[in-house]
Amino acid sequence: MFFIYLILWLVFSMTMSVQIAAAGIVLSAAVYLFSISHLRHKHEDDVKLLRNFFLGLLYGLTLVWETAKANVMVFKIVFSRNIVIDPCLVYFKPGLKTNAARVALANSITLTPGTIVVALNDDLFCVHCLNREAAEDLEDSVFTRQLRKLED
Repeated sequence: MFFIYLILWLVFSMTMSVQIAAAGIVLSAAVYLFSISHLRHKHEDDVKLLRNFFLGLLYGLTLVWETAKANVMVFKIVFSRNIVIDPCLVYFKPGLKTNAARVALANSITLTPGTIVVALNDDLFCVHCLNREAAEDLEDSVFTRQLRKLED
């Protein structure tokens, strides 16, 4: 949090000099210490926030990569001479604790071509897949593993 305060100070000051940077360091430290002593802010919360920021960034990059891979798969199916699909419904429980993680997983699955979440009831997902290959490993997908890390 200290660094966020310092960055905000430097951005809002609009000029950069040694005096402004030094004042920003002192005032940012003062505000950070005040938030720890009077607002029940904990240093552990900062570490968790920073960790979750990087895990969230990794999740976004993974979503882009998995979407690109699924696009290639669907492209091959659509433009092949013999379209062979084997649609199926898959039910699974990913074991996510929070509704936010469940919604993120449902949206990620739906954004990935070839799959769509048909129903979500508590922790039970019903997913329609274009073929059996897309249905494999849904329960323990890369999305699910990364969301579990974010929940910890």
